[in-house]
Amino acid sequence: MNRLVGFVLIAVSVSLAFGCRVPIKHYNTMKCTPVGGNVGTDCPISFNCPSITQHDNSKCYFNGKTYELSEQIPNEQVAPFCSALCYCRSASPFAQFRCTHVDCAEFFQSFDYDNCIRTYKPKSCCSSGKVCGKEKKKLAKCFLDGDEYLAGQKMHPSGNKCLTCICHENFNETNISSDPNCYESVCGFELFYAKQAYKGGAPVYYEDHCCPWEWRMPKDTDKLVKSTQKNEINDPTLQCQYGKLTMNVGDSLMPEVADGFTYKCSCLIPPLMQCVKTKNSKE
Repeated sequence: MNRLVGFVLIAVSVSLAFGCRVPIKHYNTMKCTPVGGNVGTDCPISFNCPSITQHDNSKCYFNGKTYELSEQIPNEQVAPFCSALCYCRSASPFAQFRCTHVDCAEFFQSFDYDNCIRTYKPKSCCSSGKVCGKEKKKLAKCFLDGDEYLAGQKMHPSGNKCLTCICHENFNETNISSDPNCYESVCGFELFYAKQAYKGGAPVYYEDHCCPWEWRMPKDTDKLVKSTQKNEINDPTLQCQYGKLTMNVGDSLMPEVADGFTYKCSCLIPPLMQCVKTKNSKE
């Protein structure tokens, strides 16, 4: 094993030996290209992210595509975020999307949860309808991770927190990967948090959530904790730039406690530092 791969393996920690446990959904969303790979893990050494390193302030970015000013994202692509008519507009410090929020009818209606279920179609925000009473009893059943669902209900496999399935008559949990009613979540932070994502922020992952819906911005009070592993590498592609701090792989920030949560932030897979947010236990 060469020194570079060996160093990154140690820095990311031996806990990754059975697969990459570092959340990288933000890189997947930006359609960044993985660079290299660590022996014995599924983790790349770093990512190449043109939307970050070659960001054009007069353009908008979403799910790997670049949008010109006034260009609109197809509505079906933003429907899962309860949004429509998302178009790129000029803003400071750089262009950002403006969207129309969609208020689903069920947001304003009472619902008989004991007698009815709401039904959904893939990649939707609002329900497509409801089924009640005797008609509900006629619906096909699905079984996933030991739980029972009815046709039209959303299901979330425990083995993949980024996957959503819609129960249907021929559902088979052993064939999820080929089921057209199962789909990977697309994170919407480029629609709503472009300023944070593309201006030096770090994605914050919380518990079993798939996407980082919070971004931590650099603070003057940030304190760098250098990795205890000896680092003789001075390669900018293996560093995270966070505000005024240049972090090597394995470096971290002093943990921050705020509003009952603890934030632990580290440079694990450049170019972005990333954070994990955990709820503090009550003693």
